[in-house]
Amino acid sequence: MIKNLPNAEYHDHPAIGSSGLKLLQRSPLHYWSRYLDPNREREEPTPAMKLGTAWHCAIFEPDQFTERYVQVPEGLDRRTKEGKALWAELEASGLEPLSASTWEQLRRMREASRSNPISRVLFGDGVSAVCEASMFWVDSDTGANCKMRPDFMVAPCEMFPHGLIADGKTCLDASPEGFAKFVWNYDAHLQSAWYCDGFQKVHGTSQPPTFIWLAQEKDAPFASAYYSASEDLLAYGRKTYKSLLEIYKNCVASNTCWPGYPSEVKPLTLPTWAEKQVSEAIDN
Repeated sequence: MIKNLPNAEYHDHPAIGSSGLKLLQRSPLHYWSRYLDPNREREEPTPAMKLGTAWHCAIFEPDQFTERYVQVPEGLDRRTKEGKALWAELEASGLEPLSASTWEQLRRMREASRSNPISRVLFGDGVSAVCEASMFWVDSDTGANCKMRPDFMVAPCEMFPHGLIADGKTCLDASPEGFAKFVWNYDAHLQSAWYCDGFQKVHGTSQPPTFIWLAQEKDAPFASAYYSASEDLLAYGRKTYKSLLEIYKNCVASNTCWPGYPSEVKPLTLPTWAEKQVSEAIDN
């Protein structure tokens, strides 16, 4: 099922998504605290999260950018009478204010990204795409209600027989080596497998869609690159999310048991690189 939902309504939907699975990987208690605790407080987005959201809009939905954001005049002093009045006008507009420097940063990022030859194809007139569409399905193995909201997708067509998903990521290093670390550190492989399987389930295609990442650096010169996920990486992401769905199913079935960290004393296992350093120090 595909729905056109506001972002807040999608995130409030009780189905589990890839972000929830990543948190569940930390512990079921963390998932429950964020999504199910009746006394939970809505998490306020950090400046980095706000920048990422604005970047997504600038790249994938540029026609809506000025309908969501407004530039704060450079030098505006909210301590002055004039500054207070202008700030009140900005707030009353219902648009999210962005500083002049952030506005310029996003403008340059969009310009740099759109100059990429692959971007010119993806965002060209020949591709009929949908951005931020909310998709829902039921996992056949666990019966869990699932959801996803891809940044950019193309339904099965002549150019992409099984469809296409493009997922945008801002990062500090978009080189092959740098972005590979980003994918691993932020479990982007789990999300990519989740998106591919969900898309295939919703569209009923015989094969998963083409999946690519658009990686863009947040600092000048705002270099960008496109990467695909290997079959092995997708398989690993799929295995990871399926094991997490089993944990989720069991927690939902128990209705009360959302365990946190182990309650017994456990020996601490250091990261591999640290273990190596300890061993070398002992041996010497």
